[in-house]
Amino acid sequence: MKKAMSNVDVAAVVEELQEKLVGGFVGKSYQLSPDRVVISFQSPASGKLDLLLEAGRRIHLTEKPREAPKMPPQFPTMLRSRLSGGRVAAVRQHGFDRVAEIEIERGDDRYTLIAEIFPKGNVLLLDSGGRIVLPLRPLAFRDRKLLAGETYQYREDQVDPRTVSRNDLAFILASSDSELVRTLVRGLNMGGTYAEEICLRAGINKTVPAFALAGEEIDRLHWALGEVFGLAEAYPHLVAEGERIVDVVPAPLAVYDGLERREFGSFSEALDEFFSSKEAEAEEAKPKTALERRREMQERSIQEFRERERELARLGEKVYERYGEVEAVLAAISKGFERGFTYSEILAKIKTSGLPIAEKILALDYQGELRLRLDDPGDGDGGEGKGGTVGDTGGKGEARGAVLELNSNLTVPQNAQRYYDLAKEQAKKREGAEKALEETIRLIARKAGPEKAKTRAVYRRRKPKWYERFRWFTSSDGFLVIGGRDATSNEEIYAKYLEKRDLALHTDAPGAPLTVIKTLGEAVPESTLEEAASFAVSYSSLWKAGLFEGDCYLVAADQVTKTPEPGEFLKKGAFVVRGERRYYRDVPLGLALGIAGDQLIGGPVSAVKPRADPVVEVEPGELSAEDLAKRIYRSFAEREDDRRWLKAIASVDQIVSFLPPGGSRVKG
Repeated sequence: MKKAMSNVDVAAVVEELQEKLVGGFVGKSYQLSPDRVVISFQSPASGKLDLLLEAGRRIHLTEKPREAPKMPPQFPTMLRSRLSGGRVAAVRQHGFDRVAEIEIERGDDRYTLIAEIFPKGNVLLLDSGGRIVLPLRPLAFRDRKLLAGETYQYREDQVDPRTVSRNDLAFILASSDSELVRTLVRGLNMGGTYAEEICLRAGINKTVPAFALAGEEIDRLHWALGEVFGLAEAYPHLVAEGERIVDVVPAPLAVYDGLERREFGSFSEALDEFFSSKEAEAEEAKPKTALERRREMQERSIQEFRERERELARLGEKVYERYGEVEAVLAAISKGFERGFTYSEILAKIKTSGLPIAEKILALDYQGELRLRLDDPGDGDGGEGKGGTVGDTGGKGEARGAVLELNSNLTVPQNAQRYYDLAKEQAKKREGAEKALEETIRLIARKAGPEKAKTRAVYRRRKPKWYERFRWFTSSDGFLVIGGRDATSNEEIYAKYLEKRDLALHTDAPGAPLTVIKTLGEAVPESTLEEAASFAVSYSSLWKAGLFEGDCYLVAADQVTKTPEPGEFLKKGAFVVRGERRYYRDVPLGLALGIAGDQLIGGPVSAVKPRADPVVEVEPGELSAEDLAKRIYRSFAEREDDRRWLKAIASVDQIVSFLPPGGSRVKG
């Protein structure tokens, strides 16, 4: 399901904005949410227009009503002071990336408004020298700093599928060790839907190895690229399946043939409706608790496992029912292979042989994996098949009979057993999901029952554990991990609680907690080490700097000392680490907070999420700890009727104690 605009969508909407905004004038700016800004324009052709820019998600004109705060935040205030009254000189897309640029002239000043639509994107205003006047969200990555005063850096240029030459395309395919559809996504800067569209229009199976394509197949692929990304046929519409909206596209796609199209006058109108409908769906789903959503997902999974189990068992039976036909096909392929022919050569010979099996074989790949259509009685010839090259899929006639996926190196019974084994796997998954569903139903009943109200009515504040005055969490493997809050608590952990059998983590950057894994003499699993690494970088100065990744290292407890080298001095809270270090590189920053029983807990997402409900994930962002804590408390309060109980275990101050220093935001 589409969550953000693709590079094709950006190209289409930029073309519309060029027609409507260039030559127009900038009006007021409004910030509707931490990621969303609306700017009004006076268009020479269309009058007053509102442009919505949502960082990391979308950019388009909107006609939806807005509720802006009475006191505008810093970013829209800055836009008003710099851009109001300015004239739009140009609207363009940077390369074929998901970056839209609006160039605005105001007197002698020239500004560029940047909308980044890719994940963790931003909205920024640049001056004429390319320096950032102000970002919507101040962020810093390893190779890019989106901070006021910094020179704006675009992401590394990627291959443009609109202009890639035939020779460059052949090189990309030949260099790939993956299937065609994945190679197109990774090597040619496109989404999965468009990669499938290219394969479909070129008439090439998307699962064939990319390096196996040559000659005329590459020519067809290159032609399909120009046809799809040329956007020659503008026809903005929503794609729907019944009441469910599937996608929004600027031009027809063959992958959606057979689905309903809801046409719009412009692509902006279609985008506005698409994203509004998705927000409405999310709003309708809000009242459901996490447990209720979990139950629905589990029920759907059980049904899917059950249906898949039945279908696989039916196909296994079908192999035996058509024993003679299957055996004849396998024997023909095996005979050709024994004579030294490749599977592609075998398929080509069978297709031109005029034998009855020629219409039954739909595909035969380079490993001998076979797709075979067996027409049910009364189907006649079973419809038209496309055969002819390795990996061909069948035409619409496939649905008229059973389509079996077989291995030509196996016997008929062995191929049937493959289906039975797959059916057993689905049965095991279904049984596991049914047990999980029983546990979910039990938890829902317990939360809704009278026991909950009774227990919480007599709730008394529990006595804190010794480690709760530090930063702490319990790993998914049950190990206690603690870290200092400041120099004083770092010193206390070193002096009182760091034992020889423990492990310690720290970052090269200053301003990080002394993180200690209390091993109790037991071997520590890798999952706990990775969680402790995430904990160490998330509570370090890297978070305050707005970074999303960081490095840290692991050492034994006896490698940590307070004894400096001769002539050196250690300030309070500092340590010396001697000996070999094990580094954890590019560890993602991120934490989760949640309520587990009658206690607020926090720490790495993988350690908190399985134990707590509700759970909120946080990442580096623009909100102060106090402001974010209030939002998290409100989200908890929406799910909990007993506010006295909630305030006792998860007050705003308690939530603040789990948040890192610096700006943060709720993830997603």
